Amino acid sequence: MVLFCLCYLSMDAQLNIKAGFTSLYTPAPQHNSIVKAFNDQLTDVEMVRLQNPMPDLHFLNGLQIGARYKMRDFALDVTWENVLRKRTGNGEHPVTQSLIQKEYFYNINTISLNLESFISDNFVFSLGVGRRNLRIRRFIGGSNVKIDLFEEKQFQYLAIAKLLIILSPDARTPIALIPYYVYPLAKIGLEDFANDIGAGSNNESDRFISMGVSIVYYYGN
Repeated sequence: MVLFCLCYLSMDAQLNIKAGFTSLYTPAPQHNSIVKAFNDQLTDVEMVRLQNPMPDLHFLNGLQIGARYKMRDFALDVTWENVLRKRTGNGEHPVTQSLIQKEYFYNINTISLNLESFISDNFVFSLGVGRRNLRIRRFIGGSNVKIDLFEEKQFQYLAIAKLLIILSPDARTPIALIPYYVYPLAKIGLEDFANDIGAGSNNESDRFISMGVSIVYYYGN
């Protein structure tokens, strides 16, 4: 009887490999207040200003890969994604004509486990949990070698809600449009970043609440 049930489930199940593009938006208010303090600090100093102030951090873009195992109206999904962004502020000292520049490379990579419930052939609702790591790096002065600003790795555990809109459910490689929302359960300390950029703040931590959209190809119906 057990063998019969296992055979039936395996016949009804479907394994998919997926790959796609993802774009993430985060308000990052505390992080951006540090950036604003840096821009204002240099602008207010006599004879020194940034011709190109550092912009806020909001959008990060990158790739995602994963796999899902579907049985009837439910599926178990594992997703890994990596999003990147660069932020630069620069200018020239009017007297010495020396370069004033800060350049940072942001990287957020996330792995999550998600349970999907099929509403219909075209709509799937998903809830998941995961962990992500934020890295901020910069070049060592006068070289092309990057170093991490954080002395310790900055991890967050998080909850994820997604709506999968399957655009071509009967195709051999279906395409899904996936809006999502991410709520981290803890904040990331930004003291090392604030010290490196030279602009402290009253609240040097940020939750990096995120929302975004992914376009994903599934290999297998």
